[in-house]
Amino acid sequence: MQIRAEIRNILLIGSAGKGKSTLANVLAGTDEFEESTNRIHGTTESKSEEFEYEGMNYRVIDTVGIGDSTMSKGEILSKLEDKADIISEGLNQILFVTNGRFTREEIEAFNLLRKAIFDDHVTDYTTIICTNFPDFEDHEACERDRKIFREETEKFSKKLARTVIIYVDNPPARGRYQSFSKESREESRKKLFTHLNTCQEIYRPELLAKFSKMIDEFNTIMSDTKEAINNIETHLNNSINYLREIIFGREKIIEIIVKCKEEVKGQMKQRSVINTVGNSLVLGGKVFVISGIWFPPGLVAGAIIAVIGSTVGAVSDSNAIVKEKEAYEIFEKYFSDDKENGKTLENSLMNLKEAVEKFKEIHSRFENSEYKEQNIDGKKIEIIKDVSKKILGEEINTDVRLEVDEKIQRSTGKKTLRAAAEFFGKLMLPPLPPYFIYRDHKEIENRTSLQDMEKAIKNWIGELIALKEKELLLSTEYEKTSWCKEYCKLLSET
Repeated sequence: MQIRAEIRNILLIGSAGKGKSTLANVLAGTDEFEESTNRIHGTTESKSEEFEYEGMNYRVIDTVGIGDSTMSKGEILSKLEDKADIISEGLNQILFVTNGRFTREEIEAFNLLRKAIFDDHVTDYTTIICTNFPDFEDHEACERDRKIFREETEKFSKKLARTVIIYVDNPPARGRYQSFSKESREESRKKLFTHLNTCQEIYRPELLAKFSKMIDEFNTIMSDTKEAINNIETHLNNSINYLREIIFGREKIIEIIVKCKEEVKGQMKQRSVINTVGNSLVLGGKVFVISGIWFPPGLVAGAIIAVIGSTVGAVSDSNAIVKEKEAYEIFEKYFSDDKENGKTLENSLMNLKEAVEKFKEIHSRFENSEYKEQNIDGKKIEIIKDVSKKILGEEINTDVRLEVDEKIQRSTGKKTLRAAAEFFGKLMLPPLPPYFIYRDHKEIENRTSLQDMEKAIKNWIGELIALKEKELLLSTEYEKTSWCKEYCKLLSET
């Protein structure tokens, strides 16, 4: 990113309570930066302000205090995170603020920044600002202190000891100091800009760009993580709803099969009674037909009785076949709907699987990220670790098997032909009528469709139990994912 020609960035660094925020107000000619009298806890969040001075546009960036023994490398860098885009544009000057002598911790913190986002040339663009120096307008007093200051600093860093040192005094604009504060601050401002006007070059180290890129990459990981969790939640919700539709449909199918079975059994009982009467008439008619050899009028009467009996049986068979066919058609309609719902569920589960795989890919990027390695923001890193553990700890099982022995033998067409054949067979001469009557009774006793229906009911009930268990598992995963989604909102708040 190229710096805008009209803007010069000035970065303020230093320990808490050394006067950075006050210096920022002096430079910008404002009171936007909160000045703290607490020498332990100063600025807690980075802040920037644009301003103009003698026709030149500047931006001063006040950072959280560095050099605190309680802050880790990652914590210090995390405080610069929200200003990484500005800092990466380039810096006109870095002002290292102190109000006395540098401590070892401050030098170490400076070196940490040098290694993390700057380079060995950082001191060429660094100016040491000594605040709270009442004699800042006394050239000889400044030179005496400057000599001592360099000797003390050289013990820790020879390069930093060679940088320019500017003395200023910025008393609080309140209390007993208020009367002369404005004048003192204005003189300090003039002195600072006299030096800054000599600083023309822009500092753009590679590590600075790397720091900004590191932040951008992690922000993308955070955004992708939240989007992936949303997708997983959506596909889980869809899969659960589709699964519930299948469960409801299969409960209905089981109900239909049971009803079909009971209707077929009822028809068989009714048919058994009617066919017994019809077969009795057929056999009785045959007796009269045979007696017609000796008593001719019995021949006609016997034939009529036999035809009536056979017709009664044929009508009973036809009604049973029609009712059974209707039952099959109802079942097959529900079964067709079930297959369509099954395909929809399979597609949803496939999308869920892809969403989980996408999350794995994002998690891999997170694990290999420089941001995580540098531990820039421990809280954000822990959030992503926690949601990853929830999502990937016990991986979502997207396998739902919908295979059952759902086919019920349907042979109503064959039965129609058989009924027609038996109608004529029963009218023939012995021994064919008794044979067909025997077949008729055995077929009722050993009804294959009832056996098929019993088998289907057993299989569908077993499958239904498995589907309900799967629904429970997916619902548990949905609750976990919803928790992750809510937890991820903290990423935007930290």
